[in-house]
Amino acid sequence: MNNAKRIRLIPLALAALSSLAAFAAQAGVADTAVHAKAAGIDLIVYPMGVKDVVTFTGSMPLGDAFLAAKADNPAVPTLTAMLLEAGTTRRDKFAISDTLDGIGAQLSFSPSAARIGIYGKSLKQDLPTVLDLLAEQLREPAFTAEELGKAKVQLEAALRQASDNPGAMARETMMLSLFPAGSVNAPAPREAMLKAVPQVTLEQIKAFHAKYYGPAHMTLVFAGDVDAKAIEAAVAHGFNGWSGGVDYLRDAPARLPAKAAEHSIAMKDKASVSVFLGQATGLRYTDADYLPMTVGVDVLGSGFTGRLMAAVRAKEGLTYGIGGNLLGSDYMDGGLGISTTFAPELMDKGIASTRRELQRWWKDGITAEELDARKQAMVGSYQVGLGNTDGMSAAIIGTVERGVGLAWLDNYPQAIQSVTLQQVNGAIRKYVDPQKMVLVKAGTFKK
Repeated sequence: MNNAKRIRLIPLALAALSSLAAFAAQAGVADTAVHAKAAGIDLIVYPMGVKDVVTFTGSMPLGDAFLAAKADNPAVPTLTAMLLEAGTTRRDKFAISDTLDGIGAQLSFSPSAARIGIYGKSLKQDLPTVLDLLAEQLREPAFTAEELGKAKVQLEAALRQASDNPGAMARETMMLSLFPAGSVNAPAPREAMLKAVPQVTLEQIKAFHAKYYGPAHMTLVFAGDVDAKAIEAAVAHGFNGWSGGVDYLRDAPARLPAKAAEHSIAMKDKASVSVFLGQATGLRYTDADYLPMTVGVDVLGSGFTGRLMAAVRAKEGLTYGIGGNLLGSDYMDGGLGISTTFAPELMDKGIASTRRELQRWWKDGITAEELDARKQAMVGSYQVGLGNTDGMSAAIIGTVERGVGLAWLDNYPQAIQSVTLQQVNGAIRKYVDPQKMVLVKAGTFKK
C-alpha cells in the first residue's frame, strides 16, 4: 500500500477512538436517526461524533427463496450471491477491487437463508463512489460461465472441507434435528448441496436474481459523519430504475415435537469430539419471554463467567471451551444450543457433566446475585458496542431484520434491568426440558 492510501485510511482507524465519547452525549437512537427513501430503498441515517468516516450496513430480504431452492436446486442462492463479487457487466472483479483499494474503502456481501447482508465503509467524500459500486454489483452482475465455474469449484471445496470438520458436521445435524424443513434455520443438507452444485446453470442463476433481488423491502443504514440529503441523492443515482424484491419470510412452519435423540458421526483421525446439545424453544426475538430467557441462557453459557465454563472447564478440566446461546430467533421460531469439544477419552464424562449443569440450571434456576451481575454485564457490553460506527450500524440493521423499531435500541438497557428473577426462572422451565434434548457427537470416538 502506498503512502497516499495510508493517509486516506488514517480517519478510519481514528474513528473508533473518538466515537465512544461522542456517543455518550447523543440523544436516543430513535430520535436521532433520519429516515428517508430513495429508489424504493429504505434509508436510516445516523450521525455520530466521528469525522470523515461512514459505515453502512444493509439487508435485502430473500423471502421464500431459500425454501423454494431446496425443492429445486439448493445451491442456486449461494452461487448467485457469490457471483455478486465476481464482476459486473461494466467491469471485472479486479477493476472493482482496484477502485475500492484506491480510496481505502470496503464493500462486501454476506448471504444467509433469509437475506443478503451488505457491509461498507469509506471516507465521507468517497461514499457516492462506493454506493455506485454497490448498485452496480447488485443490479448488473456479469454472471459469466467462467466465473460460475470458479464459484462452483470454491463452493464444492468449502462443502468438502466442512464435511471433514467435526464442529460443522455436528452443528448441521443438530439444526436439521431441531427445525422442520420449512424453517430458514434448517440448512440444506451438505450432501444435497454437493450433488446440486455441478447441476446449476447460468439460466437458473439469472432467473433467481431476477425473481428475488430488488429494492423493495431493502434497507441501508448509514452511521458516522453523514449527510442525509447527500446519501439520499447518491442512493438514487445508483439505484433509480431498479425494480423487484421481496419481503422477509416470517411465517414459521409447525414445530417438530420435542423428543430426546442422539446422533453419533464417526470421523477418522480427529483429536477431539465436537458435541452439540440442543432443543427447539419456539421463541422469537420479539416474544415477551425472549429477554428473560436470554438472561438465563447467558448465566448458563456465556463465556468464562457462565456456569458451564466454571464447572466443566475451570473446576473439572474436561474441555478448553463450552458455551450456550439462543439461536435462530431473528426471523422464525428458534432454539437453545450448547456446544463444546472433548478429548475422546473424556467425552462421556464431559457430556455427563454438561447434562448435570443443564439439569441444575433448569431445576433450581439462577440466583439473584447471578441476575444482577448478568444485567450489568449485558447492558455494559451493549452500550460499548453502540459506541462505534460498525456497532451502531449493525445494531440498527438488526432491528430491521428482527422486525422491531429503533426505540427497541433505546429501551434495551431498561428492559434488561426490568427483568425479574421470576421471569427468568419461569422462562427456563417453560421453554427447556433437559429430558428432551438432542445430542450430537462428531469426531473420532474412543474404542
